[in-house]
Amino acid sequence: MVNKTQRLQEWFEERERPDAEPYGEFQHVGANQTLVRILLQGVEMAPEMTVLDAACGIGGNARWLASLYDCVVWGYDIDERAIATAEELADIEGISDLCRFVTDRDMSLSFDDEQFDIVLSTEGFYHPPEIMRVLKPGGLFLLTDFFGSSDVTGESIAEQYGMELELSHDVTDLALGFLRAKEIEASLLADAGLIDARQLVEVMNTGNTRYSASGGRHILARMRKPD
Repeated sequence: MVNKTQRLQEWFEERERPDAEPYGEFQHVGANQTLVRILLQGVEMAPEMTVLDAACGIGGNARWLASLYDCVVWGYDIDERAIATAEELADIEGISDLCRFVTDRDMSLSFDDEQFDIVLSTEGFYHPPEIMRVLKPGGLFLLTDFFGSSDVTGESIAEQYGMELELSHDVTDLALGFLRAKEIEASLLADAGLIDARQLVEVMNTGNTRYSASGGRHILARMRKPD
């Protein structure tokens, strides 16, 4: 039987983008567990809760949450290969009974109204009306993402969603440090002949460039849907 490490390596080797592997199974700077733990600070998780991991990729956060809290976690993504990989990894980890992955689109989700206690979005694509629709009254929306404007704040994001802001942090410095480390790592890979010049440029363009070009911010926010 293929183990988790072997299945993850197979996924990375199949990817066309050279910046996939450095981010690991969580794939985004905002999806590391430090930030998710901050978003969950003070939240009483329980097995009867139902969680949605929006734009889940290969389900790293979904599997992490299901394993820790013994709750059912759904994940959706537009990438069918990512969803298939997420399902296989959940089976390898022995939590396939708690993780349910589907191919879906952000603008028109297939989930029921008021289905979830928590929706988590880590640098994914999301549609505010759909997030509001699938959240239960009093449910939480946990968000970490890059925003192209320097004027964006947790308060302005909550206002956009019509939700109550409970927690907010500007984590731009953390994101920049992480991305700078990935640029250095990519340069080392290029020097070793493991990636080519085109791939190196791609890594650079997905990192600090978008921050320096727009003055954008990386925001961490926890919002609650009104009862």
